[in-house]
Amino acid sequence: MALAGCSSDGSADGKVTITLTGPNQFTADTDSFGPAWDKLVAAFEKENPDIILKTNVLPIASWNQASTTQLSAGTATELIFNQTTHKPNQVHSLNEYLEKPNPYIPGNEKWIDAFNDQYFGGDQQLGVNAEGNYEWVPFNLVGIAIYYNEDILKEVGVDPAQLSTFSGFVQSCKTLKSAGYAPLATDNGNLTQGWEMDALASTMFDDVVTDLNQFDNAGNPGTASPIAPKSVAKGVLTGDLDLTTAPQVADSFTLLKELNDACATPNWSGVSGSGAFTGGTDFQAGKAAMAWGTNFASTNLGDSDFSYGTITFPTVEKSDSQYASGEGAQFGVSTGGTSYMIPSYIKGEKLDAAVKFLQFVSSPHVQSWLDETGSIPAIDGLETPPGLDAFTDGRWASAPPQGQNGAFVELPAALAGKNPYEGYLLGSTSLKDALATAQKNNLTWAKEQVKDAGWTEDWTK
Repeated sequence: MALAGCSSDGSADGKVTITLTGPNQFTADTDSFGPAWDKLVAAFEKENPDIILKTNVLPIASWNQASTTQLSAGTATELIFNQTTHKPNQVHSLNEYLEKPNPYIPGNEKWIDAFNDQYFGGDQQLGVNAEGNYEWVPFNLVGIAIYYNEDILKEVGVDPAQLSTFSGFVQSCKTLKSAGYAPLATDNGNLTQGWEMDALASTMFDDVVTDLNQFDNAGNPGTASPIAPKSVAKGVLTGDLDLTTAPQVADSFTLLKELNDACATPNWSGVSGSGAFTGGTDFQAGKAAMAWGTNFASTNLGDSDFSYGTITFPTVEKSDSQYASGEGAQFGVSTGGTSYMIPSYIKGEKLDAAVKFLQFVSSPHVQSWLDETGSIPAIDGLETPPGLDAFTDGRWASAPPQGQNGAFVELPAALAGKNPYEGYLLGSTSLKDALATAQKNNLTWAKEQVKDAGWTEDWTK
């Protein structure tokens, strides 16, 4: 999607107009982020009568390519989704702003202090880039879970308790498929299998992380939890992390294929994502028994004619893999929800206006939007909306030590947003070749990290 640039400074009728561009994380609507978002924008404009904020929705399947292209061309809008592939010098550092008061929070002395430091900021400087800069702030926090249709499970005789172990989950999928239902709604995006690999790996890689963990989040000697990208990059470049020889990686790929073969929507590679649940609209339509979804997705079920519940990813037991810890999977509540950054070429009044919006959405003004969108607050003092306790409680809500990058399968910039497991899961690529490709991609990714961050230690050479 080509967008007209909105980056030049200026105003109309005494007002500054800025535009926020990104994918719709809340509904399948291709024109709007929804009524709750519109109300939030209206509240911001009322509080700031000299600013007009427009919203531009990008297609869920192609937003990253469009946003990355626009950023490189200097035509991206004033606020862009923070998962846009970019280099640190392409976006503004927010450090100086975060050290000053947020004008929308009474009594606040430093904007950074308003955030829950378990997820953003704090002593570990969570959220900084390789250069030690904050590029974005979280509007909310996000968790994921597997939603299930209670009516379908009851009809086919599957007790939700059977879904608590990996083997029980796979067998239940086979039962559901025999009854004519898509067991677990799956599409051709990178989320379904990416989340599944994150969950699988969270039970199998503790020892690997311990061996690799050598830098803190600012890139200094130390450790980080989850592990910092610099530690992973060093492991890749020194050969301490080789996906072709690490047995945990091969086991993770094998388990992912077993799960996908039994549970995924038939012909999933031809299903486009919808932005609410994985697998398009099959779950909402009652055609699929289960689907992955964020806490945001719950707002799409208000008018459903079936009862639903949520579960975490099933426990991988030692009988499934000798490398499994036998403990419950982890994913973690994180800042991977709604976050935006400002291109570095945005200046003057437009820069000021964009910063004001970021401050506004990290203040008590955002509570009603959180409630209406099923969002978890990123700042202290606000409340989690009712019904989302399952997303934030227990081991599942804690971040795994390897972070949300699965079995250390990284992607270089040219492949960002792609599904690295697709060929293997479809049977067109052998396990050996899939691991070799993943290792090649890891090497390219690690070299990009070194170049972008300017690391100069001996191992980088």
